[in-house]
Amino acid sequence: MSSEEDLKSINEIIAARFKKIEDAIESAETITELFENLIDGIENEFTVPFVWLTLIDHQTIAPVLGEIKMSERLESRLSVVSKELFDKILTGGIKPVLANKDLQPFYRLLPHSRKYFIRSVAVVPFTMDGQIIGTWNNGDADANRYEPDMKTDLIESLSGKLSARLTRLALGKESETKSVGSHDQTGENHD
Repeated sequence: MSSEEDLKSINEIIAARFKKIEDAIESAETITELFENLIDGIENEFTVPFVWLTLIDHQTIAPVLGEIKMSERLESRLSVVSKELFDKILTGGIKPVLANKDLQPFYRLLPHSRKYFIRSVAVVPFTMDGQIIGTWNNGDADANRYEPDMKTDLIESLSGKLSARLTRLALGKESETKSVGSHDQTGENHD
């Protein structure tokens, strides 16, 4: 087999692993399940040792934060930071940031309850209804795991699917709440 065929085979395996995670995300019925499926998928499919979530400290994250905190597994892998810190790290907007040098700012994304020894990191933004509300973060003690010049197409695609599903789940809950609130005890709609 030529090196070109080897590379094609490796790329197909990687794409299949991402597809498996995408399918798990798409099948999630709650926000909790969505993020548990994401973290489990990244850890299991790519043997990433440290995966955690970081949310921007803003009122729009309240429903997401509430659901994440219902899961012990997720709550211990969660940090909430200021928008200013996010803006310093996410200089490219919605584009993932890969780093293996000058990691000091990235340590501030780590959950307070769990500290990881990381020498490289992938910070992947996700949105809800078009607004960046947080990142999922992959950390590794291997400095070569995430390098700034690596391609991020598949991670970006996964982030897009995560964002779309999160938006549907969050907005679905909002519309259920609104429709319940607009009916009186007789079930009649008075809008």
